[in-house]
Amino acid sequence: MYDFGKELLGKVQISIPKSTLDTNNVPIVVLYVGETLAEALNDEEEYFEQCTDLTCTSKQPDSTSNMIWTSCHLLAFRYVRVIIPNSYHSNITVTCQAHLPLVSQRGSFHSDNDIEKKIHDTAAYTLKLCIHNNFIVDGIKRDRLPWVGDLAVSLMANAYSFGDTEYIRWTLTILGRCGMDVILDDGCDSTFTPLDSHVNGIVDYSFWFIISHWLYQKYYDDVHFLRQEWNIIESRLQYLIKMCSDEEKGWFIIKEEDSDRIFIDWNDNIDKTTAVQILWWYALRCGISLAEKMAELISDDDKKESVQEFISLLSDTQTKLENSYLEMEDIQHGFPRHSHIFGIISGLYKRLDDRARGNEWWNPNSSDEHWKIICRCKDLFDQSRKVLLGEEAPLVSTPYMKHLEILALAQLGERTAALQSVRSYWGGMLDCDASTFFEAFSEDEGVSDIAQFYGRPFARSLCHAWSAGPCALYPEIILGLRPLSNGWKEWKCDPLTCCISTVSATIGTKFGVIEVQLDAENLQVTVPNGTSMMLMNKRYSCGKHIFARKSLISSHDVHTWSKKYRDWHHHPAYVIEPDVQILRCEGIQMVDVPTVYQLPGDENLFYMSFVGYDGEEGYQSFVAESTDLLHWSNARLAMGYGEEGSFDYGGVVLGSYLYESYDINAPRVLKKMNGKFYSLYGAYASKGGYEIDPGSQGLASSEDGLVWKKESDESILSIYGPGVVKDWEKDSIYQPWLVEHEGIYYNFYNAKQMPQWIEQIGIATSTDLHNWVRHDDNPILKVGGGDSTDDTMNDGYDEQFAADAKVFFDRDEKHWVMFYYGVGKGAAHIMVAYSKDLINWVRDPVPLYTAGSNPSGLDKQYAHKISLIWKDKIWYMFYCAVGEGRRGIGLITSQAPSY
Repeated sequence: MYDFGKELLGKVQISIPKSTLDTNNVPIVVLYVGETLAEALNDEEEYFEQCTDLTCTSKQPDSTSNMIWTSCHLLAFRYVRVIIPNSYHSNITVTCQAHLPLVSQRGSFHSDNDIEKKIHDTAAYTLKLCIHNNFIVDGIKRDRLPWVGDLAVSLMANAYSFGDTEYIRWTLTILGRCGMDVILDDGCDSTFTPLDSHVNGIVDYSFWFIISHWLYQKYYDDVHFLRQEWNIIESRLQYLIKMCSDEEKGWFIIKEEDSDRIFIDWNDNIDKTTAVQILWWYALRCGISLAEKMAELISDDDKKESVQEFISLLSDTQTKLENSYLEMEDIQHGFPRHSHIFGIISGLYKRLDDRARGNEWWNPNSSDEHWKIICRCKDLFDQSRKVLLGEEAPLVSTPYMKHLEILALAQLGERTAALQSVRSYWGGMLDCDASTFFEAFSEDEGVSDIAQFYGRPFARSLCHAWSAGPCALYPEIILGLRPLSNGWKEWKCDPLTCCISTVSATIGTKFGVIEVQLDAENLQVTVPNGTSMMLMNKRYSCGKHIFARKSLISSHDVHTWSKKYRDWHHHPAYVIEPDVQILRCEGIQMVDVPTVYQLPGDENLFYMSFVGYDGEEGYQSFVAESTDLLHWSNARLAMGYGEEGSFDYGGVVLGSYLYESYDINAPRVLKKMNGKFYSLYGAYASKGGYEIDPGSQGLASSEDGLVWKKESDESILSIYGPGVVKDWEKDSIYQPWLVEHEGIYYNFYNAKQMPQWIEQIGIATSTDLHNWVRHDDNPILKVGGGDSTDDTMNDGYDEQFAADAKVFFDRDEKHWVMFYYGVGKGAAHIMVAYSKDLINWVRDPVPLYTAGSNPSGLDKQYAHKISLIWKDKIWYMFYCAVGEGRRGIGLITSQAPSY
């Protein structure tokens, strides 16, 4: 028995010196091999998985040469057992003529965590062994044929490891021609014979074929290959649409009499119907993207028109399929784990969320029908997270599907759970003494179980291409490395800062090598020429960049920090009604901009300033009071219109107060300086409407914290100055928010740019509250985060506005928190961003609270402009709630208070 120490593919050679042989009685040599010791020890022929026939040769004809037996076929093995008479045991030599591809590894991953390093290197070795005769094959023991499922995962693994395109192209080329008798390649006019089967004879593999072409372009941007293969791609899609899709609903029709089968995963105890439909949508999405790229490449007008018509056909089918989902009463009811995986990684759930909320934010659709659609879609991501993090739904059965599940977890923000899943799943195979990774695996399996499959004791492939996922998963999860545009022209770096390891990675691209290293002190990145990197919402061009590790904020940090500001309880009605009654200020129709505060020495009484609009002239600021934060009374004027001709003649918006503490858990007690309280305020110069541009800002003071007056006849910040006014703020300046930190006053303000009507957040600083300097790098928080985001992510809630910052310090986590509202997807939503220095901010793309979440419907249209209070271990978040044409002050709490 010989243990070669690791899995090999090659021919076994058994050598015995001729000098030790009886030339008249050449021994009979019998060979057994196994990927496991038990397989090599098996003598029952019915359980043999490979042919181990030998052929006998001699190296040289003279008497000193060896007698050599060589296996007739390439064999996959780790263990070799040779049956030979005892007299020859001391002279036998057993070797392997290893069969390995001539590929170099352009990408790498290193970690001082030994398990991570071993998992990655084993995955890379697995992939390398499965590159056979210039193709990626499924496994080295069985089949040795290209299969699309293996290609989809190994294509991603290759992008982060070997970076070789040739065998990807060959594999896609041969798979695309499965089921075609004749193909005449002649540019875009190629003639195709009808297809008579799906790729590999598997329905979902026909979808993965299209998806794999899209993935190939994503990682390599090989437009020459796209041109070459476009006719194959188009014909496959045409077949799927015309032969297999429901013309009315867009569903993919699965015919019972069809000889092709559905795979999805090695699990026949799950409903695969929904998974097939979601993959069908994914294939359509990828097909549209590929077709759009072809339309850019084609110069001939007639051919371009033909491609555009094809795009319309694909888009029409995709839209019908989306409509069918939106018509469901419960979109995810009964979905198995696999459907949730595909719903996330394909981008379908994001698309449904976009569709549900997709209308003009300035004229939102508040109909009951639209309301119902929003309710159906609003929990898509949370439900998927619950299923994927739980164990109630049947588990995945293969490393292929485990790879996709981990990608889905990472996209949901659960990167530490994703990382742990890699360690436990592939680490579990290492615990079974794996030197390569398996075709299938369950974490409750032991060494004695791993070879069994198909009802046969040694049928499982223990070196399988689709198990090479950690090559891609580790650099993507730990360092957040992924392309944002085809071929890595734009790419993202988002290191997992909670990772205690020192890690590094290189990725070979057509532009050069990306190099990233994260250690205890710094993040060092080399950006190749011709590419740009996104890090913490900022773009960096070619060159070497070094960042202090302590300054980094990862998307995982953001996801984790936001958890305590989610899961809100709804107050059933407005706490201040839109038509609140105020003495000597009758006729108020709308209220807005709530800000709750307290005065020194009275911890039991709360005040709320807010603005009221009378429907004719403009804003004035009022104040009400409460002892329980739920019931508000005694509303009266706090600051009225300025004198005619002044910058605040048309309205004043109090709320940007100077506090004693900006700790997020501290009471909102106003700070008194020189006998006065201070507030910045928003101002409008013209009466006659609601927020008539251009707005500006002023400084107000109060002796009692209840009645306020302006400190100066001049605005402190406007579209006219001070300093350089950039395009992003050239049309109007809106509400400020004041923060005092280390002797500096910070004014967070949002401003408008027309004609796009984009609002973004900038910052100005002062040492005396009167004279302000705009920050050079404004805006500090851009719409959409300023990022080229992956369109599978739940994003787009602040693509139009990022406005009305409210900034506090989280002393426990040692970072700043900015609550703001985003406008996107047809409404205004409450959002959050984080910073370690008040200047560089990283947003959470997922709102803390979306418009339309209150069951009463009072915030169907907008939920924005918050005021946050911590009392009795409960968060009270007051906000401007707009629904059914009414605008009032709503309330949500972190747990239900005692009413």
